[in-house]
Amino acid sequence: MIKNNKLSFFLKVKKIDILTGHPWIIILNEKDCHHFGITAGYKLVLKWRNKETEVVVDTTTSLVKGGEVGMFSDILKKYHIQENELAEFSFSEKPNSLKAIHKKLLGETLTYEEIYSVIKDVVDYRLNDIDMAFFSAPLFNEKSLSKEEIYYLTKAFCETGEILKFGYPVADKHSVGGLPGNRVTPIIVSIVASYDVIIPKTSSRAITSAAGTADTFEALAPVGFSSDKIKEIVKKTNACLVWGGSLKLAPADDRFIKVFYQLGIEPYLKMAVSVMSKKIAMGVTHLVLDIPVGPTAKIFDSRQAKKIKTLFLYLSDKFGIKTKVLIDKAVGPIGRGIGVGPEARDVLRVLQQKPDRPTDLEKKSIWLAGNLLDLLGIFDKGAGQKMAKESLINGLAWKKMQEIILAQGGKVVDSEKIKLGKETFCIKSSKTGVIESIHNKNLVEVVRLLGSPEIKAAGVYLNKTVGEQIKRGEILFTLYAPSPERLSLALGAVKKLEIFRIV
Repeated sequence: MIKNNKLSFFLKVKKIDILTGHPWIIILNEKDCHHFGITAGYKLVLKWRNKETEVVVDTTTSLVKGGEVGMFSDILKKYHIQENELAEFSFSEKPNSLKAIHKKLLGETLTYEEIYSVIKDVVDYRLNDIDMAFFSAPLFNEKSLSKEEIYYLTKAFCETGEILKFGYPVADKHSVGGLPGNRVTPIIVSIVASYDVIIPKTSSRAITSAAGTADTFEALAPVGFSSDKIKEIVKKTNACLVWGGSLKLAPADDRFIKVFYQLGIEPYLKMAVSVMSKKIAMGVTHLVLDIPVGPTAKIFDSRQAKKIKTLFLYLSDKFGIKTKVLIDKAVGPIGRGIGVGPEARDVLRVLQQKPDRPTDLEKKSIWLAGNLLDLLGIFDKGAGQKMAKESLINGLAWKKMQEIILAQGGKVVDSEKIKLGKETFCIKSSKTGVIESIHNKNLVEVVRLLGSPEIKAAGVYLNKTVGEQIKRGEILFTLYAPSPERLSLALGAVKKLEIFRIV
């Protein structure tokens, strides 16, 4: 062990071939711990070249010798540290981020510098999940954060990550979500980009839904790219449909998502910060926001929807983004396919203008794309929806989608070539009547049991949907599963859950 005069010391690195994830853990010999007054769970700062990160101490009597530090494979790889090199450690002072968290818990208002210190330490893993949970608590109470603090939080989320520039204007559409299907994004991107507008779309994978936009588009082309590759794709096609997780856009958000996922809830303040920080990072200048509202959607109350609208418009104004918020009634899924494969088939059926395309998905895509075109002001006032529809009818949108698929390394296919699960089962109606509603969450549960989003061929096709008449014995929906076991799991759920309400 080598000690210096700056309250830090050096230890020889011993590699331990185990991946531990975060927080970073190191192992010290108990004799060294006794010498420095360190106990298990103590936090130290690892200083390596120009970088610093916080590590947590575990102790041993035999795994490492005195003067050594056991370091796991993931931290060695992250910081390019080799075995037998000397690593410097110092005693961790109470960071400014923790001081800011304490201040907020006492009900005080934070400055931008204080909020930035918290988000930067989240990104650098200097704060653990417990610290983050305490910082997140005020997000559940809209009165606990001032509008200025919400703006600062959004700014800090953005500025601690990668920021891409594509020029002007840059269009985007975002849906708050909660509806199965509703795969309008690939259609909107194709329509808008067909009119030479830049629309670089980053999307998420499913966390609790049957499929995310990134999952669905991955059935057609790869979605994970570096920022340089994305710029190249956008330069060729004016658009992209990629997974946001492959970039470093607002990286703090990924850590906060895990905290809120454990709680099983995401406050709308956090949702707004997350969405807007990523739009800013992608250089978006014109945004249409879709808020579906319904009893089994993510937003089930029109009052809450109006609060979300107000917050998004406030943040848009602060960051100079021209935004239109559309609140839409949601009584069931949008489209006929639910799950990766069935949703991808729906998208292609609309773009290829097949006779059996889902008209509700087509109408909503035209409505949102039209509003975005109107917001951009590239056509006569109010002509956006007409131009969006024309792009579909004359094949411009499908031509643009083919360009995007090829630019992202995919293969252009006909909608009917999308593979669905070989194990199928038709669920028939037990009564005659009209379908009043579909329980979105129960439907999603069935589709996830079938294997979506991990298994792309799994899902459901809705033979009947909201507002349609049905007779006893007619097929309501069809299940597609990759195996008899998956099909059996889903059928068990179908028997227990009410999915269709028929009156």
